[in-house]
Amino acid sequence: MKLLQDVIFITGGGQRIGAFLVKQFLAETNYPVVFTYRTPRTQVDELVALGAIAIQIDFMDKEVLPGLVKSIQKRVGSLRGVIHNASLWLPDVMDVNDSQEIEAGCFETLFQLHVRTPYFLNNALQPLLKKSTSPLKDIISISDYSVERASSENIAYLASKAALQNMCKGFAKKFAPIIKVNDIAPALILFNEGDSDSYKQKRLAQSALGIEPGPIVVWQAVQYLMNSSYTTGTVLPLEGGRSLL
Repeated sequence: MKLLQDVIFITGGGQRIGAFLVKQFLAETNYPVVFTYRTPRTQVDELVALGAIAIQIDFMDKEVLPGLVKSIQKRVGSLRGVIHNASLWLPDVMDVNDSQEIEAGCFETLFQLHVRTPYFLNNALQPLLKKSTSPLKDIISISDYSVERASSENIAYLASKAALQNMCKGFAKKFAPIIKVNDIAPALILFNEGDSDSYKQKRLAQSALGIEPGPIVVWQAVQYLMNSSYTTGTVLPLEGGRSLL
């Protein structure tokens, strides 16, 4: 089987922003796309029909990462970019009956997904990135703008995203000048189905621009970072002027 060259690899590409990025890369670039997903969905089948390669994986299982890398190596000869999009939001206490053990499980889950997984993949996939024929090679993580603001209810979540941002800077220094490493820190991008009108109005009022921009702005940020030859170690806020209020 002929290996794919200059591939874009995206974690968590089976829905929402991740699926949008997969679709945009397929529609607007010549890069092949490999993405991971956790849960089978119609959207995953649609992306595969468009030409993407899908790998089902549960990053909560600490033993799966070496197997994922081997699976990529069987299909991919070189990587143009890696996008760490897989994410999970969990509050510190999931219900009033949760024990400290469950709270610890929440903490471990978030750090497994947001920190350990990108750390492992950055190191393991570095050789494939270095083999790209492109003069620009990128790793992009997607964290959260709320890292800038303390929360008493989402300490573990924000701590894991803060670690992801810091890790971006460390890898930018480690991999320079061959591979650029940057982070995108979004605020409100896309509402969830079932969000109430009152909640939506509250969230919209938190930014100066006051809109639900949709995943297109993440795509624009990804394109900027990938096309910039002089940007690395940057955390790029994507927050519609929230810092102005």
